[in-house]
Amino acid sequence: MEVGETECGLPSIKKKKSSAVTPMTAAVLFGVDANAEETSTTETPKKIQDRTLGGLLPELSEFEPGVSCESRSHQPHRKNYFQPSKELIQRLRRYEARHRKCAGRARSFFRARESQGEKDDGCRYVVWTAIYGLGNRMITLTSAFLYALLTDRVLLVERTKETTNLFCEPIPNASWLLPPEFTYEWLQSLNESSPQRFAHNNFTDYSDTSTGTADFSYIHLIWNNDDEDKTFFCDESQDQLENVPWLFMRADEYLLPSYFFLSRFKADLDALFPDKEAVFNLLGNYLFQPSDVMWTRITRYYRSYLANHDRLVGIQVRTYQPKSPLPNVLEQLQQCILKNDLLPKVIADDGRSVVKPQTSGLQEPNNGSTVVLMTSLESYYYDSLTEYYLSGPTESGESVTIHQPSHDGTQQTGILVHDIKAWAEIYLLSLSDSLITSGWSTFGYAAHALAGIRPWILFGVVDDQVPDPPCVRAKSVDPCYFHIPVGNIKCPSKDVPDDKHIFPYLQSCEDNNNGVKLVNESSTLEERTKFWHQH
Repeated sequence: MEVGETECGLPSIKKKKSSAVTPMTAAVLFGVDANAEETSTTETPKKIQDRTLGGLLPELSEFEPGVSCESRSHQPHRKNYFQPSKELIQRLRRYEARHRKCAGRARSFFRARESQGEKDDGCRYVVWTAIYGLGNRMITLTSAFLYALLTDRVLLVERTKETTNLFCEPIPNASWLLPPEFTYEWLQSLNESSPQRFAHNNFTDYSDTSTGTADFSYIHLIWNNDDEDKTFFCDESQDQLENVPWLFMRADEYLLPSYFFLSRFKADLDALFPDKEAVFNLLGNYLFQPSDVMWTRITRYYRSYLANHDRLVGIQVRTYQPKSPLPNVLEQLQQCILKNDLLPKVIADDGRSVVKPQTSGLQEPNNGSTVVLMTSLESYYYDSLTEYYLSGPTESGESVTIHQPSHDGTQQTGILVHDIKAWAEIYLLSLSDSLITSGWSTFGYAAHALAGIRPWILFGVVDDQVPDPPCVRAKSVDPCYFHIPVGNIKCPSKDVPDDKHIFPYLQSCEDNNNGVKLVNESSTLEERTKFWHQH
């Protein structure tokens, strides 16, 4: 891992406004003075945006002196961001006070279970347990945090390599890490065979309110969950869980949209998130600040390769086919880029004449420059795109430079060095002016949601055929929840939400018709009918 310098202050790049979200107002990306007068450009206001991202983050003075987190002191005012509501700001400050009160008392878990009649301290917990890759972990941790906000619980996270090495502690003067008494072996004993599995044993009888006094319950929401597990998304289940002091949650998907199905949460969610597509953008930027080691790595790479250009375009390619890399995926990527004018076209050389360069010698081009950040497990797409832009000048005269930080070949879940690269690339992608991401990829979801950018999504290649169209612009910045419970869930009251309950906030995902995502726009009657026909 790289260690050393901690100075920040990345060079500025030009900003583009987005109609989807509030445009960023800072003159530079990092290291700005919150009270400094603007001197560089007339396009930005006289006062620079504060480092709390509009009140989303706690003031720096709230954190204990001596606890280092350089990234927190140099907030990146991303090119697009959502303004947090007053209700969300207030709820986060109340949560922080509750977390400081209760986090230190979590060590009593095992002692409390062995003793009888211990005094109730009013603290209740939801524990996030890790599974799968970094993208999955980020979207599920965010889902668990929102559940903690909505239910007045304290979120504690498993002591994994990424939580202890990649991220700063988000709560002032308190740790979000589960006490070391909760060993890896003990947490792994919570699985589909666990006696405490929600709705399978101690929660099978909804009429028996005594089950609400259980010490803890294990919420199993990974790929092999069943109808009983999904009753977690019933109001009756939430009534039962309200009195359970400890909930241990293991999930592999972005569960957050499902909270909108619960009538008990709807008013809260509407108040906290007027911009429905902003949920991950706000909570993710609250939770995930790079650690000092990560910040050094990120700032070094940015200064060395991505700074001092007019535009930054991020491209993330992930394929799931056994045979990779795939020439048809490259063709799809090129079609997506050129058909949507995401990068300039190259003037083709017909082989009979030399294409004259538009600048002499090593002189810099004067028609603008674009830098492309390519992220993929393979180097094939980077090599091919680089060769394309070296083959001739662009039609616009704009220069295009391409960089790829790593190409590990395969995903290496749980390997710290691999996760360091992944978090750096997710963060750097989130600084882009525009983004192309692969469908079904939680890595891509995390990057564009943190960025507040609606990406161009590459559809999956089927039968070696390039999809038509090759990509589509996302309807919101929020990630997709693949497996929507509606239509499958069986609640005791049989009260399945109607379209007025879930719309206009939820629509089918671009990359998976069986999934849903949070959007801002009201859906049309045709869209609602199509959704219910599919489900």
